[in-house]
Amino acid sequence: MVKWFLLAVLALVVGEVVTFFAVGAAIGIPQALLLMIVTSCIGILVLRHPGRSRIERLHAAVSKAGISGLEGGRDAFLTVSAGVLLLIPGFLTDAAGLLLLLPPLRSWLGRRFHGAVRTQPTGVVDLDPNQWNRVPERQIDDQRRPNGPN
Repeated sequence: MVKWFLLAVLALVVGEVVTFFAVGAAIGIPQALLLMIVTSCIGILVLRHPGRSRIERLHAAVSKAGISGLEGGRDAFLTVSAGVLLLIPGFLTDAAGLLLLLPPLRSWLGRRFHGAVRTQPTGVVDLDPNQWNRVPERQIDDQRRPNGPN
């Protein structure tokens, strides 16, 4: 999992560099830098103005219900995600952040997000039969004592 994450981050960095030089070749490097600064400022505005109240709602939902609270605060989560993506320098992340601000895409992603975040009762771990072994109760008690069995 870590390997795929690092590979994705590397691909994003390479993609951002290639995209920056392509945009720089089309409109000029100074204009490309200015455009990146402007989109970062838009990201700050998204996180500051409408994002601040949504960040507070997201924080309240997650602190109240844990990770399943993201389901109730999905609009806030998408707004915060859009602001963070706009804040990160690069045209690919800016495009993704701007897309997250479009209402039709937000509602579609919200429905998809709703299906992805499923709540399970607290303390329940669903395992296949080959993923667990029954342990006698005595062994569990022995492992909990700091000095071992007496």
